[in-house]
Amino acid sequence: MKSDVKVVSLEMTNVKNVKYGKIDFDLNNDNVLDAQVVGFYGQNGSGKTAVVEAFYILQSLLNAQALPSKNQRLIYEGQETLSLNFEFLVQTENETNKVNYHVELEYKEDRMVVKSEKIRAKEARYGKMFLYINEEDSPIELRQKPKQEVENLLMGIKLLAEQVEGSLFFSKIISSQSQKLFNGIDLVVYKALKEQFSKNILVIKNLQEGVFPTYLFYNFNTKLPESSTYDIKDPVSLSKEQYNYLSNLVERNNVVLSAIIPGLHVYLKNMGATTLSNGVEGVRAEFISKRGDRSLPLSAESAGTLKLFAITTSLISVFHNPSACVIIDELDAGVFEYLLGELIEIFQEHSKGQLIFTSHNLRVLEKLSPQNIWFTTTNEKRRYIKFKNLQKNNNMRNVYLRTLLVGGQTEFLYEETNPIKIVRSFIEAGITDGD
Repeated sequence: MKSDVKVVSLEMTNVKNVKYGKIDFDLNNDNVLDAQVVGFYGQNGSGKTAVVEAFYILQSLLNAQALPSKNQRLIYEGQETLSLNFEFLVQTENETNKVNYHVELEYKEDRMVVKSEKIRAKEARYGKMFLYINEEDSPIELRQKPKQEVENLLMGIKLLAEQVEGSLFFSKIISSQSQKLFNGIDLVVYKALKEQFSKNILVIKNLQEGVFPTYLFYNFNTKLPESSTYDIKDPVSLSKEQYNYLSNLVERNNVVLSAIIPGLHVYLKNMGATTLSNGVEGVRAEFISKRGDRSLPLSAESAGTLKLFAITTSLISVFHNPSACVIIDELDAGVFEYLLGELIEIFQEHSKGQLIFTSHNLRVLEKLSPQNIWFTTTNEKRRYIKFKNLQKNNNMRNVYLRTLLVGGQTEFLYEETNPIKIVRSFIEAGITDGD
């Protein structure tokens, strides 16, 4: 059964420099087909990236991947755990249901592990669908009292839980037994999240601007190639099937890319045969950019061009697929301000999926609806707010700048700096002993 999924809200505790923050992604009348573009703005170090990291953890959990290592320091300094609470909207042909997923994470030696997972699905009211606590004497609980066969299965799963690197709920162990463990709305919800939404969520961190995801989310029933991401800055070794798949996808990307950057065409150049690690003959290929008669390695293009090429496939999926959820850190980095505003306006009016991003560029404030803009604050216990008391004709860019200067909202948005002190610090930094 085909289901569409959207994120309704995110609540997080002890994530990076966020002690507590809650974000509601306002869906009009809970309609999963509504377009939704959400931007996060704020001072450096005020919690924007924490939102990206929260979604990155969710992406890892959904896909049963290893969680971030301890050296990434995602748990608030001095705290033992972080917790994330996601609410989803799951819409099938016949009904719409809400799902609440709560996960608590901790460090075990040098890696992050799941301390507990609780999933509740809502029919008339929320009911406990699945509960797992990573303690030896805590059994796995389901909504309904299971029969003896399922009880034995749960005991076996519990014994194997220590071998799971990330989520137990979304692990291969649970996935392979989902038909026995869940029924009714619980089974619909599980399949929607595990089999569909997991392939529709993509987090693009700012440091990943050269990483090109090669799957279109709305083709999630198609078998993925051996690798689904490539570094566009370097030549790649591909099987013949991969080469054909990637070449076709790059051409598909060009349809949009040439409209965004007129005159630019990217193609995958066959550099000859190569032997792959499995001993099979493959193809050595390189991403090439072409403008008129001039061809160069794509890596020679500007950082902004690389980023736009790398995210175009994801933007195509957001435009078409109601379940696509793409999170981009610093969407504005290297992108021409006017073009950025045009893209935001287009997606706000026409896209079907969710596009969530952080930005410093204030042009977007003039294009994005006020209800879809979240601002970070200086209060680590209330990191995210929306502006109140707005007038219909308010220019959000002007409102934001005025608020930074004189306040007027429920929280302060800016840790004030002193220009004179900054000048003095530069002078002092250039003075050496003896000057």
